[in-house]
Amino acid sequence: MTERGQGSVVSLHSDVKNASGSDIPSTQSIVSREFFDAVFEQAPPMYMARPDGTVIYANNGYREHFRPGAAQRVEDKILPSLPQDHLDIVKRIAETGETETRQLSLTSGRETEYFLSRHFPIFDDEDQLIAICGSFINSTRQVNAEAKLREEKRRFLDITRAASDWIWETDADGRLTFVSDRVVQAVGLPPMLLKGKKLADLGVFKPEPTGGNKAEFAMEQHVPFRSVPLEIQDTSGDYKIFNMSGVPVFNEKGRFVGYRGTSDDITARLHAEDEALSSKANLERAINEITKKNIQLEVTAKKALESAKAKDTFLANMSHELRTPLNAIIGFAEVIGLETFGPISDKYREYVGDILNSGKHLLSLIEDILDIARIESDKIPIEIVPTPLGGMVADAYVLVQNHARQKSLEIIGTRITEDVKLAVDPTRCLQILVNIIGNAVKFTPNGGTIGIEYEIIDDTFVDITVWDTGPGIAPEDQEKIFEAFKQAHEGVYSRGTDGVGLGLTLSLKLARLMGGNITVKSSLSDGSRFKIRLPLAH
Repeated sequence: MTERGQGSVVSLHSDVKNASGSDIPSTQSIVSREFFDAVFEQAPPMYMARPDGTVIYANNGYREHFRPGAAQRVEDKILPSLPQDHLDIVKRIAETGETETRQLSLTSGRETEYFLSRHFPIFDDEDQLIAICGSFINSTRQVNAEAKLREEKRRFLDITRAASDWIWETDADGRLTFVSDRVVQAVGLPPMLLKGKKLADLGVFKPEPTGGNKAEFAMEQHVPFRSVPLEIQDTSGDYKIFNMSGVPVFNEKGRFVGYRGTSDDITARLHAEDEALSSKANLERAINEITKKNIQLEVTAKKALESAKAKDTFLANMSHELRTPLNAIIGFAEVIGLETFGPISDKYREYVGDILNSGKHLLSLIEDILDIARIESDKIPIEIVPTPLGGMVADAYVLVQNHARQKSLEIIGTRITEDVKLAVDPTRCLQILVNIIGNAVKFTPNGGTIGIEYEIIDDTFVDITVWDTGPGIAPEDQEKIFEAFKQAHEGVYSRGTDGVGLGLTLSLKLARLMGGNITVKSSLSDGSRFKIRLPLAH
């Protein structure tokens, strides 16, 4: 057999006639066929087919692995037909006369085998294509070994990338022979510009506390080094610090050939450590400040406790030392006014009236002060019950109508349906309404008008608005009027009126205790609108 291009030229002499000229095979022919069968049956999978795809020969290896199709009779032999993919290869080679090499896989259950196949043409002495032969070499071990090697390489690269920013290698002279691509992200330079340089050319190794250089000493001694800081200036001009670690590499003869290592960017970590140290110092200062503040708070708390005790003492004194004798004075004045012990003159009757009015005014002032003190001490009782708004407004009107008539004031009210109920303490709600409406009566000039309106807000609150045609309140004074013992500063709102400025303060505190609020809108010469917002009962 001789080579011809990518095919083969063969001469086959399978039968030799004997001396008598008969077709009985000679001993040599029989030995050749038995030798042929023995050799090829032990060979790797292989087949031989005619150019039209008819199988001439297929050994057991081919039959077992590729399970060709249904058997076909060729002369006196029963041979299988080729699988479709092998038949396609045979037909293609029959047309081109070119050898084909392919890598293929066979899966049986969970196992997969890999084969390197070679399909080539066979020519006779007259250069005529007479057959195509295919052989299959089992390459499973090689393929699996290569796959395992690739996986190990990927695993190594993944672990290295996860554990470091870039990888490097040097030769025996310490010059870089390999730098991973991630160095671009680290310092802004491509690997090709770093090859041939030494690590010390990239930046400055941070010296040890003793003054030596751990990395350079290790590389001179061909020993490993770990976490040696190298400061590098990147292409943007910023300085970065990398922890350099490396191990020496020796060939199979034990000769030193260079270093392999990793580099980790620790710039952010070092900055964080600096910030942590700074934060620690700030924290220590803050702790010292807090300690001082706590001492001050303890002193303040002690004073507040003493103040609370003083307030309790004040409440007790106000209640007993002032209110008790004042009630007695009012009571005796009323007895004198009724002439229980005998008639009195008009002048004394006038004096008795002054005593009664002054006593009641002073008692009202004391009650307001006590209420404010109770609110601030959380000692004022509040009992929330459904309360008709109409009844509250009517009761408040009764209490202020005499004063309103004396000043010829017109009070305009809106009809309030019986189903409008507030979730309030009735006594405290009436106290608020009397204070607000009473203020309107007090500060509205003779012949003026006062109005009372209401509006339900979001089915949750009721806004009760009390407006008047009084002198109004300057914008800068509208917050002050809710402060204890303050009225509008030197304004017309305070001229010619009595009181010390506790009514609005108490009303606001009571409204907020019941979940509401009080606000005011006013301007000088345009009157005022006080809005009392209180919860709606459901």
